[in-house]
Amino acid sequence: MIEGQREITIVGAGIVGVCCGRWLQRDGHRVRVVDAVPPGHGCSWGNAGTIAADTVVPVATPKTLKAIPRMLADPLGPLAVRWGYLPRMAPWFIRFLLNTRPSRVRANSAALAALCAEAMAGYEPLLRDRAAGEFLRDTGWVTAFETRKGLEGARWEVEEKMRHGVRAEWLDAGALREHVPPLAEHVVGGVRFPDTWMVSDPGEFVAALAADVSADGGSVEEARVERLRLRGDRVRLETAGGAIEADHVVVATGAHTRALARTLGDDFPLDTERGYHAMLPDPGIELPMPVMSGEHKFVATPMRGGLRFAGTAELAGLERPPDPRRARILIDRGRHLYPGVRTDGWTDWMGFRPTLPDSLPVIGRSPRHAAVTYAFGHQHLGLTLGGITGRLVADELAGREPEIDLYPLRANRF
Repeated sequence: MIEGQREITIVGAGIVGVCCGRWLQRDGHRVRVVDAVPPGHGCSWGNAGTIAADTVVPVATPKTLKAIPRMLADPLGPLAVRWGYLPRMAPWFIRFLLNTRPSRVRANSAALAALCAEAMAGYEPLLRDRAAGEFLRDTGWVTAFETRKGLEGARWEVEEKMRHGVRAEWLDAGALREHVPPLAEHVVGGVRFPDTWMVSDPGEFVAALAADVSADGGSVEEARVERLRLRGDRVRLETAGGAIEADHVVVATGAHTRALARTLGDDFPLDTERGYHAMLPDPGIELPMPVMSGEHKFVATPMRGGLRFAGTAELAGLERPPDPRRARILIDRGRHLYPGVRTDGWTDWMGFRPTLPDSLPVIGRSPRHAAVTYAFGHQHLGLTLGGITGRLVADELAGREPEIDLYPLRANRF
């Protein structure tokens, strides 16, 4: 190997892990990406397909806190909590409550805003003259409201976004339907965020980036990493098919990170938001951009395979089977918002979003082991922040001063 080049293994072939691999290759490292499933599966496949750089307000806010009783009462609401899972998530929930304090909301918003402002810059060098760039579209997106109460209730969040430099435009009902003609006549208005991009096929987007890893001399392998061990100044990754050794390991395993981190003695207050989507293969309507439902918090995104209704969050852990009602409610609410939509042949999906109590990812070295870097916990923003996360991981390993303050994202902040 040339001086300064390392053998680096990334555990996780979702958007975050693959982007870490691409950025590390740019620094000349020998990269291996390992996952139990092919690239672009899980949430990297089933997400809403938006690079939502306007999403700078954390989930933990006083407004969310006030809504918790309603969440507990409504199993089909935008954010539902399963009663049987509450005892297991109690430590996470206590930390979540502490992050609803105004001072923490301001700090967490500032950290998210710094990341989101660099979202597209994190992708541009990886996509230039590459096939993955063909999946990206500059469309903007809108949030549509069906009630005056919903519209007025969004003003604080929109104003907070604008305070952090997000561009937003309020639309009355007529202007909103000019942007998105298939919307129902009863919509009362909305907000347009012009700087949002979309991905027409998230799974294929990640697969194309992974193909670039291989084309540029790296490898992408299917193997389930069961344990990490230190061997001198190297790391040993134990899989069912044998062991892999590396100079450095990047752990980018999303909602499954906690168990793997514990094999090294690290632990994180990581839980999962179970997200759902319904895919409509022949919707009969055309949307020019993604559209968020202001009241019901699902996104309708026009994709290569049809129209995707994606969203809602369910706190129920990794083991409980999917609740088919949560996909069905997306169809019911989608029909109400888009009266002309066809839903014949729709299919459903459920995946695990990695969520930390402060809505911020972990990006940085293990507090115990300098040869291990973590990159996980992106919650709803894995696709949005995959590129910039990869750049930050590469900068830290190279000893470059990052353009973003990594202190709020440090692995030992809990």
